[in-house]
Amino acid sequence: MDLQQKQKMFALLKREIQEYRNSFVATPLLVAAVLLVFMLASVLFADRITVVGDSIIDVLAHQDSGNGLNITISIDDDEQSNRDYVITEEPLSAEEELEDWNFSREWTFNPQRREKSVEEAGTAPQPESQSLNPVLNVLHFLFLLLLLVTTGNYLLGTFHQDRRDRSILFWKSMPVSEWQEVGAKMSTACLVAPAIYLAVSVVTQLFSVMLAAFMVWRMDKSPTQVVWDNIDFVALFGGQFSGLLIWMLWALPFYAWLLLSSGAARRSPLLLAVGIPLALIVVEQLFIGSDYLSTAFGHHIPHPGNDGSRALGFYLYQPNIAALDYIGMLLGFIVAGIFLFLAVWFRKYRFES
Repeated sequence: MDLQQKQKMFALLKREIQEYRNSFVATPLLVAAVLLVFMLASVLFADRITVVGDSIIDVLAHQDSGNGLNITISIDDDEQSNRDYVITEEPLSAEEELEDWNFSREWTFNPQRREKSVEEAGTAPQPESQSLNPVLNVLHFLFLLLLLVTTGNYLLGTFHQDRRDRSILFWKSMPVSEWQEVGAKMSTACLVAPAIYLAVSVVTQLFSVMLAAFMVWRMDKSPTQVVWDNIDFVALFGGQFSGLLIWMLWALPFYAWLLLSSGAARRSPLLLAVGIPLALIVVEQLFIGSDYLSTAFGHHIPHPGNDGSRALGFYLYQPNIAALDYIGMLLGFIVAGIFLFLAVWFRKYRFES
């Protein structure tokens, strides 16, 4: 691709982002801001943090667990700093179990400081590490779901809207080919928009981790031991990036079909995009009795996956690259090429809305 072609493609991509900046830029930023504001309010006023809070509590429970029942109580007043007290359940002898229950005998309330001596810290059993990665992946899942909705709406409406408002005539007068227009649309949906949403997701997760560390610090705990040591950032962000990459490769025929429906539909692109696949599935099941089409369609439509072995999905775990169906991915590329060729044809010859 020469310099002039690169400049044209860059201008087309810039135009797409400017025209759909509300979907691709403002929406993820607004969602991230709302999430972080609610998290900050939860930390300041309730000593909790949305999504991450329950896992932080579990980690604290693992660290404080020992023999008997441990209950941590924090008391704030004007004259005293925060103090932690531990209620310990002591075992009873056989004779004591036969007597009436006595609170003062069966329970002891021992005030003690949370700091431990070096000797106690060296002999005490180390708690098992509990990863916070799955909790942060829940935040990432929200942005993936939002990305799917905005991208699908963009592909279904872009060519159809150009014909409705007659802006297609303007683009016909520009020195830009239909292939370049189609390539810009697909690049926006498969590269630019995912990159923006992934960046916003990563920043949101990092800010949520810092808020969780701040909450733990307010509880007189060690943010390093409770928060930072329980997050594997390499596995977290590596899994999210590779999962999104596999998602885009597998969803390529799905996105190409949405773009074709936008260019071919006279009235409703959504009705065309949903109606034809459903009709083919019904015909196959009625006359052949198989479900090959429904299985093929389902593999190339983003959907939640339970683990990393799934070929496609909203990955909450790092995908198993070796277990992917690469033949199915290759067939998807061929089908996507056919759909894009038809989208270019409709872009050339369909003007009426």
